[in-house]
Amino acid sequence: MPLIEPPDHAGEAVAALLAYLGDSQFDAGKIERFSALCDELRRGIGLEGRLALAERLEADAPIGDTIRLRSVLFLLTGDLYHYERILHYLLLGGEAVDPAQMHYVHWCLSRQLFLGIAGGEKLASFVPCDLFRYYTALVRRTTRSWRLAPAAAPLRDGPIRRVAVVTNQFTNRGHQPTRDCFDYAARLQDDFGLDVAIINVNGLPGQVENLFIPPMVAEVVEDMEGVFAMRMLGRQVKVASFTGRAFNRDKLSLIVEAIDGYDPDLILAFGGSNIVADLFADAAARPVLCLPTSSGVTLSLAPVVLGFDERDHTASIPALYREPFARRFRPFTFGYTLPPSDGDRIETGFAEGTILFAVVGTRLDHEVTGEVLSLFDDILDRCPDAGLVFAGEVVDLPARLAKARNHGRMRCLGHVGDIRALYRRCRVFLNPPRQGGGGGAAFALAEGVPVVTYDWGDGASVSGPSFCVADRTAYVERAVALANAGAAGAEAAEAAARSRFAEVGDRRRCVERLLAYGEEVRTILRGQRGG
Repeated sequence: MPLIEPPDHAGEAVAALLAYLGDSQFDAGKIERFSALCDELRRGIGLEGRLALAERLEADAPIGDTIRLRSVLFLLTGDLYHYERILHYLLLGGEAVDPAQMHYVHWCLSRQLFLGIAGGEKLASFVPCDLFRYYTALVRRTTRSWRLAPAAAPLRDGPIRRVAVVTNQFTNRGHQPTRDCFDYAARLQDDFGLDVAIINVNGLPGQVENLFIPPMVAEVVEDMEGVFAMRMLGRQVKVASFTGRAFNRDKLSLIVEAIDGYDPDLILAFGGSNIVADLFADAAARPVLCLPTSSGVTLSLAPVVLGFDERDHTASIPALYREPFARRFRPFTFGYTLPPSDGDRIETGFAEGTILFAVVGTRLDHEVTGEVLSLFDDILDRCPDAGLVFAGEVVDLPARLAKARNHGRMRCLGHVGDIRALYRRCRVFLNPPRQGGGGGAAFALAEGVPVVTYDWGDGASVSGPSFCVADRTAYVERAVALANAGAAGAEAAEAAARSRFAEVGDRRRCVERLLAYGEEVRTILRGQRGG
């Protein structure tokens, strides 16, 4: 049964929220407290109680800030109707709406979708319909309002020689998307002899633009500015990095000019919602190929959008919205390059030989909900000699672990520098219900650690059908069976894990295929111009 808060507590919550919704003076601290209150109510009240709370708010909230009100109502309910209202409000504002406002909302909203907050039947069509059309309007509004349409560049004969890898976020070697971006660029350069530059746009929000709750301000490495050679993974690649926090015409104009000055034969949009790459794609100015960094529907205007895996995910898009995605989709495997490992023993707090479950991620505070902790508790109940470790920086999770039945056998390790060394101490990788988790699952498989995951998200895409389960009961049964397997069973599970990584982890083959798709994009653009 869902929890329903007593009337007096609900009244206090309504009063507190109404005070924030009517306030006209905000600083960073107040926005943080506002967001924390919404998160506390979302986690602490059952759905029925939150729906009742949202109904009272909608009736009594002051009129005038659609973004603030509807983002809060979405957090309480998970109902995408409220996000639809925000998108329509901005779209109906026409040319009067600043692209920076649209950009900020796009990323704040997308982050909540990635974290799995949305519920209900609208989810199947929201991204390929509402959000894709909004994103397309954002790119075109940016082009028109800031006069940023790139000029059509001549198409050179011969094979691809020069590639610009355009990424929205590039931080440090501890950030998996940064490592993947660098690895692709380095392989294009060193293994295939191309001239390659990483264009670090820092295209995620760098500052708060409106009262969308919760806010989103991405990490920007301030001293990573200008053009320089970066060393990582034993290789070196040139990087052009733009660290301005404001999303404005000056910044984007500078980046467009830099890309045109570099004069690439191919722009590789590393990740979806890559606005700078899409300025070139929408103007048919240069060949653009999109390489998604996550499974599911990718928002891109590139003429070819690769899959995160070989499956045609567009088949699950409602028929009315499928065609633009199906036409541009090409099967692909993202692939992985293993991080270095020095082989040192990782201290877990458990005795040597203890059977360990591993849960790894960079957003565990959000992903390990009360429901997920209950799932892990049920697994540990049936494995009385086993332990469970969480690897990844956390803030709130330790306090919530203290309330678990098996809290004494759950440990938060924080950031683990040598994740492969940790996996070598573990028996099973437990993937929480989440969109991400691809890298964690891939490196576990490489070390022979079998994965247990539901059949959706990056972790499932990487692991493949044999490691996926259908429901909660099957999840518990699979995890317990793997933990309690005898020597022969454990050896078979290890072999299956390593075999799966060998199948999906060949990054060099991935780059080879990517270049072939790059040539297809060039052919498509030639055909467009010829027509």
